Formats: sequence, structure tokens, C-alpha cells
Amino acid sequence: MKSMTGYGRAQGRVTGRDVTVEVRCYNHRYKDIKLRLAHGWTALEVPAEKLIRAWLGRGRVECQVRSANASAGLARPELNMEAAGEYLELFGSLAREVERQTGLVQKPSLEMLARAEGVVVLDEMLADPAAAWADLGGLIEAALEQAQQMRRAEGERLAEEMEKRLDGVAELAVEVRRLLPKENQALFERMGERVQTLAAKVDVTQERLAQEVAILADRMDVTEELDRMDSHLDQFKKLMTRADPVGRELDFLLQELNREVNTLSSKTRSAEVLKLAVTLKAEIEKIREQIQNVE
Repeated sequence: MKSMTGYGRAQGRVTGRDVTVEVRCYNHRYKDIKLRLAHGWTALEVPAEKLIRAWLGRGRVECQVRSANASAGLARPELNMEAAGEYLELFGSLAREVERQTGLVQKPSLEMLARAEGVVVLDEMLADPAAAWADLGGLIEAALEQAQQMRRAEGERLAEEMEKRLDGVAELAVEVRRLLPKENQALFERMGERVQTLAAKVDVTQERLAQEVAILADRMDVTEELDRMDSHLDQFKKLMTRADPVGRELDFLLQELNREVNTLSSKTRSAEVLKLAVTLKAEIEKIREQIQNVE
């Protein structure tokens, strides 16, 4: 089991240029890949995204490739309008805050924007995209492997925490099993007293009364729900040992666990069992929060 969060970094040379690759992994329900390559390297976007998509099971990956120009003669300036717009919005927010606090009116200038990192860049010309990808692909793989190691380590930590909570859920289920006979017996005795009182006023045979009590007892039986909970817990622990993405399957099992607890709550009339059911739901919700970070 792996976490969806991680970070990887690799450095090397691509067609004579010093290159740094950074990979950041975040939580996301689906596959979401964002690439930022050096300008002029658009020919490498397709193979880079394909490589990351094959590596990723679930989550968001941001991959940034920065290149130091080997020669000024091979580069030309280019404007990054997307970065300029982001900086302009940021500088505008800062100017409004300064005006609010000091009364001074300031406006972002072209000089400020031009000096911001990434606004004016040098467009590197790739003479041989195939050769560049042969170098860059290895760097991306190295960064992804580093991120994978972090994801595995975080996944192991999550698995330990979830296993403790799963054991807590199993213990609560055992306590429900222990309480049910005593609680049901007390409930049936109270019902019996009420039935006797009603029987004195209404012409009902003892056989019919016994049938009604038996039907009610069957409706209140939660043995099947507890058995299914045990099965879901076993499946959950087995899934946590798998290396492939299991987040969606784990989330489904938690939904089923919660469904069984809801059914148990609706069937029982015992205050003690209902209290345990509330605790069960709280523990399941805590596990669900952790599952959100599992690939």
C-alpha cells in the first residue's frame, strides 16, 4: 500500500545542458498530471506525460523540468504570459494590502513583472528531441523512484495506524456480540411483562403471543451484520498488503462497514449497543480520513 504524497528530485545533463527534475505528488481522486518543461521542449511533453501516467495509479503529480542554458547563442527570450498573469494578480493583492494598511497607492510595474522569475525566459532550441528524451526520460524515472520510496514509507506508516484502528473496530464488534444476549434477554423480559398486561385485556392465545415475540426477536437479530463486519475487516487487512493501488477498494469496504453499523443501530433497542455503534461509526470515519491519502 502506498500513500499518494511524495517528493522526488534528480539532476543530470540533457544534450549538454544541466537539468533538474522535481516531482511532487498530492492527493487526488483520479489521475491528474501537470508538466512544466523548459521552454522550447514541447516535443518532450507527450513522452514525459506517458511515462508519468504509466507510473501513477491514482493522485496528482506535478513534474517540473528546469534547464540551465549551455550557451546564450542557442537561446532567445520568450514571454511566459501565464506566469506574468499570476505575478500580476499577486502583486495587485500586495498593493491593495499596502494601501489598506498605510494609505500609499502602489501599482505593479512592467519592471517588476519582467524581473519576476519565469516571466521572461530563454527558449531553448532542441536540435535532437529523440536524444534529449533519451537523457530526460532517465532523469524523470529517477525522480519518480525517489518519490515512490517516500510514498511507500508513508504508506507503511498509514497501514500501521489503520491496522490499530481496525483492531479497535474488531474489539468493539466483539463487545457488541458479548452484550447482545444479555441486552436482548432484558428487553424480551420487559416485552413479556407488557404482553401479559395486554393479554389480560385482549383475548389473545399464548401461542400467538409467542409467535409475535419470535418474529420481533428475528428482526432484532444482528448476527449477520456482525459476521459481515468481520469479513470486511479481514478483506481490508489483506488489501493493505498489496503493492498495487487499493485506495478505491478500501474506500468501498469502509462504506460497507458503515452500512452494517447503520443496520445494527436500526435493529437494536439497547442503549449500550447503540453507544458502541456510535463509537464504531466514529472509528470508521477516522479510517476514511486516512484512506483519502492512499493510492
